[in-house]
Amino acid sequence: MSYLHISGRIFLNPRNGEPWTGDQAIRKTMWAYALKRASVRYRRPYQTRHTYASMMVSAGEPLAWVSKQMGHTSVVTTARIYSSWIPTTKSEAGMLATQKFAMT
Repeated sequence: MSYLHISGRIFLNPRNGEPWTGDQAIRKTMWAYALKRASVRYRRPYQTRHTYASMMVSAGEPLAWVSKQMGHTSVVTTARIYSSWIPTTKSEAGMLATQKFAMT
């Protein structure tokens, strides 16, 4: 079974197999129902973007990589928005440079 519609879209309305016609249809048909089933309070689908970014930064992913994932024009933008999520207490902090440039 192919999930790619002739339009090139992957996510289709499960009721009719056609591409979604807009975000309102997704919110009413699928989004609100999925949140309710997951016992998550309502939030706009756009907010998942910030959840993703804050999770990646919290996990220690490189800020430049997260910035590219988010489509930001500058790492500075990403740092400004997500700086509070950047881990500051890693036991190995500062050790990478020591390992790389240490004289043996």
